[in-house]
Amino acid sequence: MIYKKEQLALDNPLSFWEHFKKEERILFYNPLGKELIIGAKRITSKSIIESLKGVPYVFSTMTFFDSLKEEKWEGLGDEAIIFGYYLAVKDGIQTLYYFDEFEEIINYQIKHFRHIYQFEKDDYTSWKQLFDETRSEISALKANKIVVSREVKLKCNALINVESIIQNLLDKNRTSFIFAYHKNRKTFLGATPELLVRKQGENIFSYALAGTIPHILRDDEAQKSILLNDSKNCYEHQIVLSQIVNTMKEFADEVEIGKTSIMTLKNLHHIQTPIYARDTKRTLIEWAKKLHPTPAMGGSPTATALRFLREHEKHERGLYAAPFGFSDPVGNGIFVAAIRSALIIGNTVFAYAGCGIIEQSECKAEYMETNNKLQTILESL
Repeated sequence: MIYKKEQLALDNPLSFWEHFKKEERILFYNPLGKELIIGAKRITSKSIIESLKGVPYVFSTMTFFDSLKEEKWEGLGDEAIIFGYYLAVKDGIQTLYYFDEFEEIINYQIKHFRHIYQFEKDDYTSWKQLFDETRSEISALKANKIVVSREVKLKCNALINVESIIQNLLDKNRTSFIFAYHKNRKTFLGATPELLVRKQGENIFSYALAGTIPHILRDDEAQKSILLNDSKNCYEHQIVLSQIVNTMKEFADEVEIGKTSIMTLKNLHHIQTPIYARDTKRTLIEWAKKLHPTPAMGGSPTATALRFLREHEKHERGLYAAPFGFSDPVGNGIFVAAIRSALIIGNTVFAYAGCGIIEQSECKAEYMETNNKLQTILESL
């Protein structure tokens, strides 16, 4: 496949997204490389290895579990997708790649909408039931951590302006990975801090991200210190770190653990430990499938946690907390875990947030943590 390219000078790169508003589209912002990539107008879907030949970027989506049951997730996930048009923005340079005919992309004004919404119901009772069931599983020594999630349904008073939400996500979450996937009048989007894996040549990078405390500006440094010295959060972080390291050692001979520090987001602090490895044999997508789900998304032991989630979570996760990413022509790229996310259909928002439950967890505190995580989506509205 041969793509031509042109330099653009759009006032706002989201004009490209708006131009193809009737087509399937994917957007991905990578804060590590400060690059924005948007693909539009699907050509076809192939295996990841075949589709890399000559294609500027291949986007890949997966579902959290192997199968889907709920209609709202139908047609989304488990694909490697090639588009006819790509816009890549890096270091202020906008490059349009196109496979067929050149299309003139005009400047659109991306309007900011303030969506008026209401919660469909109070879900604390159902949350407490799920929490109690989770604690019972852990107390019975069947698992040492299970990551449970909430699905919060919001109704807006009018059709939702997706472009406004994406712009808000980009503006308010500079250090997060921003993603959006539009298909069949449904849009899945979010701003996640959770890198699953990055591949650059033979260099493999991931990190453990677990342990959470609110980001309160007036007590910022004190909050960070509390988090780093909190036994409950450090224990939860160590579970995630140990399993990721052990999993990476199955693929790589060289695995190095970096220095633990604090990742600061708009509303939260997290404990973060980088992990480095070297590998020349596996593809990026093989690494993503190997690592998913980490104990930060599912729990530990993995098989026990996933069985529990299948049986006890009332909603379907779909693309929530699943691998989402892209690769370039030489196989380099990134997969993230698609948390702090929502599925938008018409005037309805299905927002998702989760937290890790261990023996020391408290029901109301964990519920409040998920409320803090939901702010990523609520603030974008």
